[in-house]
Amino acid sequence: MAEKFIRLYTADSSPDCAYLLNNGKVFLYDSTMDKYIIKGQNLIIGSTELIMNKLLNYETLRIETAVASEDSIIKKIPTDKFLSALNTFSFLINTATVLAKQVMLTSKILNKNIEVLKGKDKQFRELAIKYYIGVFRLNQEYEKRKLPWLSDILKKNLNSLNYKKGEAFYRSQDSITIEASHHLSDKMVEYPRGSIICKENTEGEEMYILESGSIDVEIGGNIVATIEKKGSVIGEMALLLNEKRTATLKSKNNVVITIIKKKELKEICERQTDFMKSIAVSLAQKHYYNIININAINKSLIENHIDNITDDKTVTQIEKLQESLYKLKNELDDVIYKKRAEFLKPITDEL
Repeated sequence: MAEKFIRLYTADSSPDCAYLLNNGKVFLYDSTMDKYIIKGQNLIIGSTELIMNKLLNYETLRIETAVASEDSIIKKIPTDKFLSALNTFSFLINTATVLAKQVMLTSKILNKNIEVLKGKDKQFRELAIKYYIGVFRLNQEYEKRKLPWLSDILKKNLNSLNYKKGEAFYRSQDSITIEASHHLSDKMVEYPRGSIICKENTEGEEMYILESGSIDVEIGGNIVATIEKKGSVIGEMALLLNEKRTATLKSKNNVVITIIKKKELKEICERQTDFMKSIAVSLAQKHYYNIININAINKSLIENHIDNITDDKTVTQIEKLQESLYKLKNELDDVIYKKRAEFLKPITDEL
């Protein structure tokens, strides 16, 4: 006999509430091809879109379809009650933990789908990120200077589909950042160059905020990334989900970090009231951009499959994106010369 389900919401519907899963399991469909399960007791489901809409003023419809098993016990949480409850530590931790689980599971789907991509698709991803970063930095320059001719260039690129795709690719891999207040100064620890901060496959009982210096991320003894951005939060997933650490952290130079132990979280949230809310908001963003990314990659795979069948010789996505990068670079080079806008040179050098 086929299992019956309770539909909570569908992709592209308006988000008007969150849900409390008292007991049972919820299936979340990122696409017709990808799904994952959240199961357990007293879990907050459907918070991502509410956070994006109400806390970040980023209007979005539901990004996934969610259905619960028939035996699940579920209660609606209206938007106003959800937002008010985010000021309660236990509710906020619950929300952040479920979001961390969603980020972890959708990241696995995303990485699986990326592995299917062929060389050209990976090239498109890299070009889209380059385009996004260039336009983003251009926007930063406009906000500082408010030059009308810069606004004209910006408008053409800021609203483009390529910018949106690049943003999704970039944001899904971006790290969480937070500014530790002076209330947490007693939690700061200095590590000399070459020190091991934490080891791969050990229990994640702490998370870290980088205050200064650089940290190498090692997996299996190989350096896979370097974290240098002040305020970067590291290890929050392992701490929230009680997972083992996926990498070793080693100080590349003299490093100062704020260490947050799990047992201290409530005390720290009382000292810095926006601390855990900032992490929950960042996790919601990562979950959102993971889903946008998954859909974009799936669409690319489908389009490539159709192209292979029809032997379509029209201009490819990569060629269109390369043309957009070329036009942007030329336009900026032109105004650098005509307007003596040397401040734009670092942007064109990266395009």
